[in-house]
Amino acid sequence: MNQMFKPAPSPLPPTAESGRRQQRRLAVLAGLVLCVLYTIHLECCQNSALQYVDVLYENADMHANLVWASGIREQGWLNPDPYHPYTGWMRRIAPYPQWVQWWGGGQIFQQSPLYAYLLAALLPKLFLMRLLQALMGMGTCACLGLLTARIAGRPAGWLAFWLAALYAPFYAYSWPFLRDGLGWFITAALLWALAELTCAEWNSRRANFFAWLAGVLLGLGFLAKENYLLLVPAVLFIVAVMAWQRRAGGVWLRMGLAAGLVIAPLLIRNCCVQAPLLSSSNRFAESFISGNAGSSSPSQFVVPPETGQILRDTRARALPVIRETIASHPDGAAGWLKLQSQKCLSLFDPYESPDNLSYYFMAGISPSVRLGLQFWMLLVPGLAGFFLMSRQWARGHFWLWVFLLAFTASLLVGIPVSRYRQSLMIFFIPWAACYLVFLGGLIRRRQFWPACGGLLILLLGWLLEQGPLARQPRSLYERPTEYFIAAQIYQQLGDERKLAEMQALIHQKFPDLKP
Repeated sequence: MNQMFKPAPSPLPPTAESGRRQQRRLAVLAGLVLCVLYTIHLECCQNSALQYVDVLYENADMHANLVWASGIREQGWLNPDPYHPYTGWMRRIAPYPQWVQWWGGGQIFQQSPLYAYLLAALLPKLFLMRLLQALMGMGTCACLGLLTARIAGRPAGWLAFWLAALYAPFYAYSWPFLRDGLGWFITAALLWALAELTCAEWNSRRANFFAWLAGVLLGLGFLAKENYLLLVPAVLFIVAVMAWQRRAGGVWLRMGLAAGLVIAPLLIRNCCVQAPLLSSSNRFAESFISGNAGSSSPSQFVVPPETGQILRDTRARALPVIRETIASHPDGAAGWLKLQSQKCLSLFDPYESPDNLSYYFMAGISPSVRLGLQFWMLLVPGLAGFFLMSRQWARGHFWLWVFLLAFTASLLVGIPVSRYRQSLMIFFIPWAACYLVFLGGLIRRRQFWPACGGLLILLLGWLLEQGPLARQPRSLYERPTEYFIAAQIYQQLGDERKLAEMQALIHQKFPDLKP
């Protein structure tokens, strides 16, 4: 009875209510600007040869994803005989049955399957998949803003959003049929959910919601990227310790249950086709050899001559592959460690080493790529923010460290080419925003000498990147592959004008080559 006459809650103070309205208006405006930027990008790409490159570039992962998705539609969701690419360099090493044996059987997926299943669900309407990828790119920007606002405050959150919204590689790799954008979105969303969960009262509905959400995203991450094989147990262990300290075991149970339910279809599928229960990829051996052998490149994809011999000697088993690959260096482990240091240094090179699709070819088509922020621009403030925030463990910031370790380790397993190293921006964009807000605070408080020192750090970092740390000559940034494929596309379409333009462009950029 008393509940019927319970007084209504008092309204928010006018200043608080007006502040919320202002934030909502800013959010709507930011969303509209982001939609415009991605619309411009999609329109430019759709009206170019890029809409056909995935189909014609048969040695690329983006083509393999299309073929794999078609196989899923034909075979059903169990996909008992998934597609495995068998490219020219693989043919030079061994016949296909031998590769199948090294992979552990033809029923094992060639990589984590979530992206291929999403693509299969939208075939043959490919533009819908490109639209979904653009939406995931926008979602990544939003999640990075929310994450940064949680760990460092609202000004840093807004700045992180705009840094992500203007970041050119997010646009470049949102177009081709590659799974990277899906992984970035899941990771950014999971970090935000974990930060929110860490800061919530663990016996509240809010904590329960973010526990379910984090569990779902953790399971999706396992289905999307191989490095989640390390992250899933690490995250569950950390949350279990926190749940024990806060006497809230139900939060951990909800997260574990949600992750298990999401992963369950993979387990059922593997059981039905007689594949190893937790298997979701079979490419570790060749990836590790290509990125760690004695003749591996620290920044570009090459097939080391010793690849075939190592695979034959080890039968592609993980531990023997690691041992034999390290032993392939003339000076053993010391040479392997030197290669790892060269890989880390290659992260500072402004050059975007191509894999599947050249960043510079995309920049010639999309203004969102050409005029956007680049990796080297954000890496320096990101590293400065990394050190600035090194002692800031409150508000869930420690989750960035946990994920950074796993992502860096997975990056060094292979070769840190352009699209792989972009995963680090999930961490460096929040840290860059924190550092820039810190500099802004110094200037606002008229602490000009410390602010000048902070700006000098950025300037010296950028000069080093453009000078001693730049490895690739600018004259070699472009590669002819995409231009020849584009010329082939225009020839097949009978578009003589665009064919002539592309041939002229090839002659201008690569005068020693013939179209």
